[in-house]
Amino acid sequence: MRSETMLFARDVEATSRWYQDFLGVASGHGGDEFEMLMDGDRLLLQLHKLDPSFHDHGVATDAPLGHGVVVFLHVDDPDATYAKAKERGIEVVEDIYDNPEANMRQFTVRDPNGYSIAICRSAWG
Repeated sequence: MRSETMLFARDVEATSRWYQDFLGVASGHGGDEFEMLMDGDRLLLQLHKLDPSFHDHGVATDAPLGHGVVVFLHVDDPDATYAKAKERGIEVVEDIYDNPEANMRQFTVRDPNGYSIAICRSAWG
């Protein structure tokens, strides 16, 4: 079993550029309605246009984006990624720390659509 995450975005192209710049991922699809963000040959995230007239996958498009959602993205060096977030003026909502309960080093940022993105490295891989 595996999971694939799709986030709704007000502006798919701008959101794609934000993730590409911040995390170094690549566009696997491109366009203003749908994007596939790739880490090498692996799908990391999908972005979907927020528009009630467009296919909505059963999501309430009038609800606030990002509410109640935290996406965890695992990186090799969370400290370097944290420094990059600070350099770019990305909104950091939780500073970097060691989380002993989860055995992770992590921090959390807010993406352009309000989603909480936890950047972490776990001891278990």
